[in-house]
Amino acid sequence: MHLGKALLLAALLLSAVAACSDSEPAADTSGKTLVIVDSDGAFDDIKAILYLLEQPDVEILALTMSGTGIARCPAAAENAAALLERIGAPDIPVACGRTQPLEGDNEALPIWRDSADTLGNVELPAPRALADGDAADLLTEALEDADRNVTLVALGPLTNVAEALEETPDLMDKVDMMYLMGGAVDVGGNVFMIEPNEVAEFNIWADPTAAAIVFDTGVPITLIPLDATNELPVTPYLYEAVAAHRDASPTATFVADYLDVSPLLGGLYHWDELAAIVAIDETVVTIEDRKLAIATGTQSQEGATIDDPNGRPVRVAVAADRAAFESHFYGAIIGTANPGIEAWEPDVVLTWDGATCTYEGPDPLPDQFFIRLDNNSDDLLAFVTGAYDAGTTRAEFDAFLASGEQAQPDWWMAGGQIAAPPGARDVWPMRGGDGLTALCFIDPTRVWEVAGVRLPDQ
Repeated sequence: MHLGKALLLAALLLSAVAACSDSEPAADTSGKTLVIVDSDGAFDDIKAILYLLEQPDVEILALTMSGTGIARCPAAAENAAALLERIGAPDIPVACGRTQPLEGDNEALPIWRDSADTLGNVELPAPRALADGDAADLLTEALEDADRNVTLVALGPLTNVAEALEETPDLMDKVDMMYLMGGAVDVGGNVFMIEPNEVAEFNIWADPTAAAIVFDTGVPITLIPLDATNELPVTPYLYEAVAAHRDASPTATFVADYLDVSPLLGGLYHWDELAAIVAIDETVVTIEDRKLAIATGTQSQEGATIDDPNGRPVRVAVAADRAAFESHFYGAIIGTANPGIEAWEPDVVLTWDGATCTYEGPDPLPDQFFIRLDNNSDDLLAFVTGAYDAGTTRAEFDAFLASGEQAQPDWWMAGGQIAAPPGARDVWPMRGGDGLTALCFIDPTRVWEVAGVRLPDQ
């Protein structure tokens, strides 16, 4: 090329750049998905955030933390900011929201909140400075400043999102899709240990008014409810896979350190991790179009996600592909989709189909075991262990059931009990031992002996 032509071309390019700078900003060509995460700071939220941070095609614009969920504010935000510092993540702004729901006083159990506030007592550096303003302010600012539409990943109660959308309704136009972990559509809820409510899922129940507001805005929603997450219980496989690769990255080391100090308590699922993964790859779940409404005001139904022909059209994840989930999750957290460890299987499986309790496992129960409760019914299932006094007969047992008595009879020594809501696949560690019997318990008049010591008829 002649020098003159080269100079002319350079001048034209400079002119074009100057023209762009004087008008609209240049279009973003990075191809990255812009994401805002609204979270309540529980450990499943943290794993979901770590998953997104490890995605090369994702840019997280902000982390807004709800004070109405599991971790309290400001601890939730301080933990998130300290986590970003520990793993060397980009400088993402973090802010905390209000500490009370928009209406009512629903709240997680204090023991859950205390554990989340300390993030399992895992070692963390001093947190980075938090953003000015509260979570709703940061959510609004991040959406307004984004040069294109954003994916909103909502992992906790919707208090922050409702506040922001009520104050600035046009924000919904900047949201391509909100992937919301919440609700229980065709399965039982998970707040029955907090109050007499067998239908609500925690994130919706914690601030049902906020959820109803968000649904009413018309913001596009893909719901990841318990229907899908019930297929992904946390098992010892998580511990073993992460422990085997704890030095793979700062992310892997952090998760391994947390699991070292936080034992598997049971009844846990990969709730928020699934929502984060679906936000990147929807093929991990099966999605149906449904019309849903949020129940408010009635204790036993409060927070329910109800099928309603006049309800809000929502995309609902109704099932999950465990293999695809694990490929995504472990590929991000420990750097490999194949951790190289054996697949985990429970020692005992108890299945209730609404009429029959089926037991698969050893008899008598071992001293220590993991059990999976598959509740394929509309009943609240409980698995009970205990021991009969010597000489107890089946007649005594049947008479007790017929009496409807709730108090423990003198000839029975209780061992442990686990409750599993409809549709659950709960995994729990338990203690057994010689002489223990396992029972599938629905109510005082419907009990089935399924393992252990057999009672004589007389």
